[in-house]
Amino acid sequence: MTATVLQVLDHKGHHVFTVREDMPVGQIADAMVRHRIGAVPVMNMAGRLAGLVSERTLVTALSTHGTHFGRLVARDIMARDVPTATLDESIMEIGRRMTERRTRHLPVIDDGAVIGLVSIGDIVKARLEEAEHVTHELSAYIRDSNHTTTGPGNNHRNASAPADAHHARPARTPGYAR
Repeated sequence: MTATVLQVLDHKGHHVFTVREDMPVGQIADAMVRHRIGAVPVMNMAGRLAGLVSERTLVTALSTHGTHFGRLVARDIMARDVPTATLDESIMEIGRRMTERRTRHLPVIDDGAVIGLVSIGDIVKARLEEAEHVTHELSAYIRDSNHTTTGPGNNHRNASAPADAHHARPARTPGYAR
C-alpha cells in the first residue's frame, strides 16, 4: 500500500511557513535560511494561495534583476501556476507530478487552505521507508517459508535439507563425553 500525503505530513508535521505577496524578497530569503526551508507559499490578501517562492525563484530573480533585486516583493517573482497536492493523494502520484512539472515543492491544500508543504525529499524518504518495510516483510516471508513446507508427505521438514537429514546423528567430537 502506498503512503498518502496525509501520512507524510503526519510524520513531518503540518506546520507551513507562508509569506504575503508584498513581502520583500530579501526578507523571504532570510526567513528561508532561518527556517531551513527550500520554498514558501505566497498568500494573497484573502489568505488563499497566490504562488510559490523557491530557492530557484530567488536565484532567477537575482540573476535577472541584479542590483534591483532588493526592491522586489514576492508577487514580482513568485511562480503563479503552482501545482498542489491534497491529503488523500498517494506519494507515487505526487512524485510523478513533481517529476513531470520539474518542481521540488508542492503546497498541500485542504478545503481551500494551505495546510502543509511537501518536498521531493519528503517523497523520496517516504518511498524508501515503504521499500524497507516491503523488504523486511518479504525477508520474513522467505525465511519462514524456507523452514517448513506444507506439501503432502513432507512432515514440515526443511525443504532445502536432504531427505534423510532429520534422521542423521550428530557427529561425535573426540574427547567429548555425552
